[in-house]
Amino acid sequence: MSTTFPYNSPYDLTEFSMIAGSNQELTFAVYDEYGNAIDLSGATITWYLAYYGYAGANVTKTAVSGSAVNNFVVYLDDSDTASLAGKMVQQYKIVDTSGSVFRPSQGLINLFPAVS
Repeated sequence: MSTTFPYNSPYDLTEFSMIAGSNQELTFAVYDEYGNAIDLSGATITWYLAYYGYAGANVTKTAVSGSAVNNFVVYLDDSDTASLAGKMVQQYKIVDTSGSVFRPSQGLINLFPAVS
């Protein structure tokens, strides 16, 4: 079977778990299908978090450029996830300087409710 989509699964970000209401710093490195670093200079990157199986984002964050040209960082405040719990999907959108839109990766996050 052949496909033009370069990945076997759209879930190519490492799944992880966290307790809701925690500050988190998420760092991403972006590569093309050949393993070459993609220059994100001038791009606008938006990160989304939604319940698994739903398209509406519960959390939307603007990413910050990282130390390398193909890196970006998303900072989650405790209030971003405090009221959430369950299986979530993270996904990011890159809009390059020409206005082209890319959604190259997504992954699962397991959010456990904070105990109060």
